[in-house]
Amino acid sequence: MTANGYPDLRGTCGIKSGYASDEACLPPPKPEEGMQIHIGPSNYEDTAEVAKYLMQPGQESSECWTFHTPNDKEVFYQTYELSGRAGTHHVISTMYNTELQDGGFGACADPGTGTNGNIIDNLPGASKAYMPRGTVAPENADMGRKIGPHAVSQADMHYYNFTDKPILREIWMNIYYVDASVVKRQADQIRAMGGISWQGPLGIAPGTMQTYSYECPVTGDGQLLSLLGHYHAHGKKFTASIRRAGSGMTEKVFEMYDFQDPAQFEYNSVAKNPMFTDMAAGAVSGTLKINNGDTLLWDCYIVNDSDVTLTYVNEVKTGEMCNLWGSSYGITPLNCVLP
Repeated sequence: MTANGYPDLRGTCGIKSGYASDEACLPPPKPEEGMQIHIGPSNYEDTAEVAKYLMQPGQESSECWTFHTPNDKEVFYQTYELSGRAGTHHVISTMYNTELQDGGFGACADPGTGTNGNIIDNLPGASKAYMPRGTVAPENADMGRKIGPHAVSQADMHYYNFTDKPILREIWMNIYYVDASVVKRQADQIRAMGGISWQGPLGIAPGTMQTYSYECPVTGDGQLLSLLGHYHAHGKKFTASIRRAGSGMTEKVFEMYDFQDPAQFEYNSVAKNPMFTDMAAGAVSGTLKINNGDTLLWDCYIVNDSDVTLTYVNEVKTGEMCNLWGSSYGITPLNCVLP
């Protein structure tokens, strides 16, 4: 069982690919319960098919796989589960209102900043190899997100292979439906990206230790539903806070340390988040209100103990970033891309 009480179905597919992490496979949900998006070989005995997804030892890349969602009609969802093979660093899935050709890894239509004018919304994603299915709190039972029929989509898949054998870039994502009649409110994505200016000589110099701080103003009254931190191997501490408009006081709401196990926390009446402690991820618990004039703050303590300048790039060991993702309701969607 997962921490949220759902069965852990990983490894029950019975696949034998000959590559690492067959146990990551998820069986699809029943058709009336949801849909599965699978990016990976359809036949592990077909050498040409497998070659599309292979990553050789020492390689690392962040490329997009283009696909259409399998649903024939508009659907709504509240929860999802995503499992990827070893080497999965992140998966950012985006829906577009323009046609793209399915298949093949290549350049992404959006660089991750959410600035492509053809973006409709995001599909579920991942910041590590396994994202368990979440819970739906009673106060959020009428909240969901929409996926149009056969939505044109891309999955930005950052993979690295630090082993001595080839691996497969492969994920299984189960999206669980909720009846459309239930959904009265729709959640919005939080995209808060810091460090975009870390390029060339403006990157993080070797031998430096510094906390990089960012902020994003809030318009409207609502609530934060979830937060997720993301940085790379030189990130040592990630903190998110809210500076309240009325008092000017700062309230810490999220903290994590381990880049290999990035934390995601939900804020509602059901989730019991771990308390803040040194060197362990934690967050406040309960519904997290946020109001007009408040400011969402996040900062990353980066220690560059390497001999190379770190730039904002999708490379686990030689690149860095300070990105906060999540979801909200009621406020103007937060999309802050900062230097």
